[in-house]
Amino acid sequence: MKKTLIALTLAALPVAAMAEVTLYGTIKGGLEFTKVKGVDNTITDVNDWGSKIGFKGEEDLGNGLKAIWQVEQKISLDSKSRKRNQQFANLDSFIGLDTGFGKVRAGWLSDSINNMGDLNLSEGNGWLDLDPLWGRTEGRATGVRYDSPDFAGLSFNALYSPEDNNRYDQARDADVVGDLDGFDGVAGVVNGLTENKWIGSVGVNYAAAGFWAKYGYKHIHNNAGKNKDGHVHRLMGGYDANNIFAGLGYQYTKNFDGADVETQEIAASAAYTMGNIVPHVSLVYGFEEKVGGKKQKDTDYIQAIVGADYNLSKRTSALVNVGYVRSEDGDYQAYTGGVGLRHKF
Repeated sequence: MKKTLIALTLAALPVAAMAEVTLYGTIKGGLEFTKVKGVDNTITDVNDWGSKIGFKGEEDLGNGLKAIWQVEQKISLDSKSRKRNQQFANLDSFIGLDTGFGKVRAGWLSDSINNMGDLNLSEGNGWLDLDPLWGRTEGRATGVRYDSPDFAGLSFNALYSPEDNNRYDQARDADVVGDLDGFDGVAGVVNGLTENKWIGSVGVNYAAAGFWAKYGYKHIHNNAGKNKDGHVHRLMGGYDANNIFAGLGYQYTKNFDGADVETQEIAASAAYTMGNIVPHVSLVYGFEEKVGGKKQKDTDYIQAIVGADYNLSKRTSALVNVGYVRSEDGDYQAYTGGVGLRHKF
């Protein structure tokens, strides 16, 4: 009997050690078609729609202090995204501490703008979601991030990515100095070949009785060269309760898409849950693009996405989306559609 108990205890030790590790993820993809004005061929292909897998865990250190970590990775269901998703831990991956005064994390982290994706209700690539235009300002950086506790619905966050982290990444991504790991005098080489950039962002969030509001700001030092810092401001608000989602957002950028370039965009999304069916619609309007303070001709655009999710279970949904984008002068128009599946685990 004693031997049996000892064997059972030893067998349970690895399980106990892994008890604080969580495996999670999303698998989603489908069949898409795209038709662009003036192009004879219609593109029809199977695409991954943002699948990912992650591991996260925590350890209670006592006195309200916890060690926290996460490794998250894009995964690919198609050949087009497979190559760009080969680098491991290319989504939010970090180690940090969770205290009574908030969370402090270091690693590859979302900036404040990237945490404001509430208006992106559809699943897909290209014009089937908001990423090409409205979502282009969202990103991640190697840095340190602080997230405050919730104070009666109010919270804030801040991220700082040092200039030398960004110099190193620029040189590595551009392949201008080869493999930098272990290179003698690497700081001098990197600093001499790359831009002097640092990234900072702050965000403020508020939620109460179903209503929510968010503001995010991102600063990229010397983003457009010649001491022209990049700026992104995004303000969003809406309602999310009683099976209703409605959101409205405004975004302003300067020196983000190029030197002296200013852009403005308005986005709106709505969804209503009717049992297992969730129809949704998203609209984006870009206007008043300026260069050097002068309005640019034919730079306005409109994008619309209409779709519906059908929840087959708590974890699996069937997806249908149709998207459309049009430039101000009508020279560029594209129609796209997709049907697919999403499974969360």
